[in-house]
Amino acid sequence: MARMKRTQQVLELIPEFLSSGARVLDVGSGRGDLAHGLKELGYDVEALDIDPSACAHADIKVTRADVMAGLPYPDGSFDMVTALELIEHMEDPFKAVREFHRVVKPGGWLLLTTPNYGNIEKRLFYLHTGSLPHTLTYEPSAPAPGRAHHHIAPMTMPGLKYLLETNGFKVERIATANAKAKIWLLAPLVGLIWLFVHVFWSRKRRKQYHIHDQMKVILGGRSLVVVSRKQG
Repeated sequence: MARMKRTQQVLELIPEFLSSGARVLDVGSGRGDLAHGLKELGYDVEALDIDPSACAHADIKVTRADVMAGLPYPDGSFDMVTALELIEHMEDPFKAVREFHRVVKPGGWLLLTTPNYGNIEKRLFYLHTGSLPHTLTYEPSAPAPGRAHHHIAPMTMPGLKYLLETNGFKVERIATANAKAKIWLLAPLVGLIWLFVHVFWSRKRRKQYHIHDQMKVILGGRSLVVVSRKQG
C-alpha cells in the first residue's frame, strides 16, 4: 500500500538526522505504523492523534489531542516531531507549525510529508480539471467529532518552505516518497518545462519561483518529504 511504502521510506530517512534513543513525537499518528516502526528502531516515541481508536498497534499508546487546541507538552520536549500527511488537513497550518516549533528542542527536527502537488502528474491533473487532486467533498460539511478535515490547506513545496522558514525552522532536506514507476514516461514533458524556464526566464525569476527545488520534485513521488531544523 502507498501509506506503508511512504512510512518505510520515512523510517529509512530519520536515522540520518536522529540517533537511536532520541525522543520523537508523532503527530497525527493514525494507524500508528510510523510510531511502531520508530519504537522498533529504538526511539522513545510519543503518539498523538485526534482519534486514538485508529491505532492498529497494541504497543503504541496514543494521546488524544487536537493540534489546533495546542499540544499537551511543555516547551522543548522532543528531539523530533513527525507529521505525515497532516498539514494539509489543518485549519491553520501556521498555528500548527508554531506548536511543532514550541515542543521541539533547539536544534531539533521537524519532518513533514504532504501530497506532492509539484509532481508532473498532479500538474497535468490541474491543467485538465482546474482543481487539485484530493478535492473537498461536493457538499461542504464540517468533520464529524474526532475526525479530521479533508485537504483544506494544500501546500506546494515553495509554500511549505515559506511556512517553515517564517516560523523558526530551516529546511535541510527536500525529498519525495511513493513514486510511480510510469512517471518517467512524462520525462520529455518535464524536459520541455526545464527548457522553457531556462530560456525565457531570468535567473532572478527562477529563484523567485524556487525552480531549482521544484525540478527536484517534479518527477518525484506522490508525497513531498521535508525535513527542517529548529533554529536558535
